[in-house]
Amino acid sequence: MPIKRPPVLVPLESLTGIEIAAYQRYSRITDEKGRYLPFDEFCRRTAKGENVALAWSMTRRARDAAIQLINFFDHQGQQAGFVSTSLIAQACEFVDKHATTLAMNDLLKRLRGAGAELHDLQLEEPITSSQLEGANTTTLIARNMLETGRRPHTEDEHMIAGNARLMKAIPDLLDEPLTPELIRRFHAIGMENIDDAKYTPGEFRTTDDIVNMDYDGNIVHQPPAAKALTERLEDICHWVNSNDVYIHPLIKACILHFMVAHEHPFRDGNGRTSRALFYWFMLKNDYGLFRYISISSLLHIAPVKYAHSYIYSETDSLDLTYFIEYQLGVIQRAQDNLLRHINELLQRSAKIDRMLFQSGILSSLTARQVTLFNIMLANAKKDFSVVEVSEALGISNNTARNDLRKLVQQGLIKESAQNDQKTVYKVSADYIP
Repeated sequence: MPIKRPPVLVPLESLTGIEIAAYQRYSRITDEKGRYLPFDEFCRRTAKGENVALAWSMTRRARDAAIQLINFFDHQGQQAGFVSTSLIAQACEFVDKHATTLAMNDLLKRLRGAGAELHDLQLEEPITSSQLEGANTTTLIARNMLETGRRPHTEDEHMIAGNARLMKAIPDLLDEPLTPELIRRFHAIGMENIDDAKYTPGEFRTTDDIVNMDYDGNIVHQPPAAKALTERLEDICHWVNSNDVYIHPLIKACILHFMVAHEHPFRDGNGRTSRALFYWFMLKNDYGLFRYISISSLLHIAPVKYAHSYIYSETDSLDLTYFIEYQLGVIQRAQDNLLRHINELLQRSAKIDRMLFQSGILSSLTARQVTLFNIMLANAKKDFSVVEVSEALGISNNTARNDLRKLVQQGLIKESAQNDQKTVYKVSADYIP
């Protein structure tokens, strides 16, 4: 069902003093519960018999008075902006406390394994970001492909492999300013070898035959003309690189995400590219915990709400507050999930230390070997290879092999041959909870 678009505002000069007084309570940014409602939801919450257009006009004008405009315009000349709501301020404070590289390093020290316990989390974003765009591959199969280095066989697997390649490349691109060429490189890295005829990796679209449609087949967005793309992207890059007016990096990253998706510079792969640029900007601004936070894993759960956050902004005077609030709500939930997971890891680590100490094994193991057992116990049903352990712990294959054999000698894990070729390791049944 199509969303209801906001009506034309009722002219103030047409109102009587009685009408203004009667609807004055709507002259506010949020409702009584602090919600920044789009018109589609706003009109369902007005009292029966009230003039919805008039009520909305009062609210919209209050928002317009508070909005912070930015140097971005749609092809109709509407200028974008956002209102700093309490939800946005809360989310910014939360990432400042918990997601900076300094805060991340403190967490990694407590985990002892330099983040090795979190290594698997880095696979979530490339997998779910691709699934959000239609990759029809199960998470289990996709994770196995990425962990083992198996070559992708299908277009869906190529989507996931390409996205993993892009996310892995981001840390090497943090010193570069945003340019149209960098946006092209992001797309080329992530979309190459999926279907080059379909994606044209790294090449901006040259036609205007692309539209975004809702689930009912209605056109909800027509991207700006292809001939204006380079100039518009240059303006976006200038705004992102500029520090003339302070905007919190988290808000700016969300706006960058929106801008690139709005421009739709490529024939396909725009969603994955825009989300990757969000991560690039957050890591560039020293929010290191975003190496392990997956926003797409939550966006994938409710793709309609994600799409609506775009539509609400694009159909209401390019008010980006709707999109920003939705994204920040997702980010905060994802960060909560990560911090809860880390706390569980710390509790399990303490429990394993006690168990190893009581058994007399602890004194014969190095701290790294204890960490390795922690990692394996967290994935007790999984077969680990030497290469996987080497990559997770950042050690050589020989060191990884020696550590695994030490755990085998202590009876903590079992060694077996897989397909009569590769040796794999798994936690002994006696230690599986």
